[in-house]
Amino acid sequence: MRYLAVGVLAFALFCAALAPAGLLTVLIDRLGGASLTATAGTIWSGSGALRLRRFALGRLHWSFEPVTLARMALGYTWRLSGDSLNLHGRMAFRPDAVELSARGAVANAAVNAGLAAYDIRLDGGFDIDSLDATVTATGLEGLEGGGRWSGGAVNYALGGQFHTALLPPMRAEAQSAPVKARVFADQGDTLLIQAEIMGGGYVKIGITRRLLQMLNRPWAGSGADDEIVISVEEALHL
Repeated sequence: MRYLAVGVLAFALFCAALAPAGLLTVLIDRLGGASLTATAGTIWSGSGALRLRRFALGRLHWSFEPVTLARMALGYTWRLSGDSLNLHGRMAFRPDAVELSARGAVANAAVNAGLAAYDIRLDGGFDIDSLDATVTATGLEGLEGGGRWSGGAVNYALGGQFHTALLPPMRAEAQSAPVKARVFADQGDTLLIQAEIMGGGYVKIGITRRLLQMLNRPWAGSGADDEIVISVEEALHL
């Protein structure tokens, strides 16, 4: 009986070691809108093609971190390489949440693909200094960190006409409770844009007097530069 138990345990360990990479798709699905296909390797070390709804992001590579088991999680280091982005970080799958950390570079082509639905196009590139996110069954619950945009031309539609403005480098700072991002000029502390994640797949965007001045569309009347004068709720077109 003892030898049988040892044999069963050895077989179980053998199967676990060779668990196919496709099993990770079940965990990736918990990110809401994310999907993993064309997998290779094992659940412990492998790769797959990552999509976020209608966007193909690139090839995701992962490597299991055994130490995370002590925290009751399946944790991995990861790297995502695509035509328009190069990101890396860590992810941990817990029973009630997924924790992600990321840093790296994103080209404007990847950002503009998401902004096209809003008739906005940006030049320049984006650097994620450090970003930590927590995703639960109800959506994005936590977001901390920030990044930078190199600045450049912004093309946007307003009143049925297209306009162009040159903007300086900017930085974004994310925060939780509620989840929101605030954008400032890289060399200033005046709020330009505020975006807050709402329920039901919507985002509330606020634009200040200062940003409208920079876009050559000054807001009438007087008020502080960081006063939000335009506020809209938009569906997230991902």
